[in-house]
Amino acid sequence: MSVSRLGMALALSLLWAASVEAQAARIGYVDSNAVLAEYAPAQEARQQLEDARQDAEAELQLLSRGWQTAMEEYQQQAMSMTLEARQNREQELAGQQQALQQRTQELEVQFQQRQAELLQPVMDRVTAVIEELRVEGNFAMILDRASQVILAADPALELTQEVLTRLQAQDTGGG
Repeated sequence: MSVSRLGMALALSLLWAASVEAQAARIGYVDSNAVLAEYAPAQEARQQLEDARQDAEAELQLLSRGWQTAMEEYQQQAMSMTLEARQNREQELAGQQQALQQRTQELEVQFQQRQAELLQPVMDRVTAVIEELRVEGNFAMILDRASQVILAADPALELTQEVLTRLQAQDTGGG
């Protein structure tokens, strides 16, 4: 019986200690979408990505129109062509369509590489500032509101503006 009481006392003391420790842990949160929307280097990176996307779309539209025009011409002329000429033209059109698909894939890969190239340095800077805040403020963790994991939180725990302020201070030579 005394072993059972000792076990119960130990369990209760562990629960109490965990409860006290949990109450001492500070948790903050940041809205990364807001940071990226207001942070100038992120805006510049997004604009460069938008320009690259538009350039790729224009190229693909041009290639696609060329293929469609060639296909329409073929369809109009197919009845007057010999079997061998039709087969040759169909092979050409299939090759042109395959080249269009390949170019689409190449441009997608290039866009993803460009996205990583432009956004990774920005994200590294944002992450570094968040880590500084975590250490300085003795936060156990800092969550991201953009992840939609936070259902409700005390606005006093939000660090978004502090992150932006520090990032902007670094950009103007203050940090």
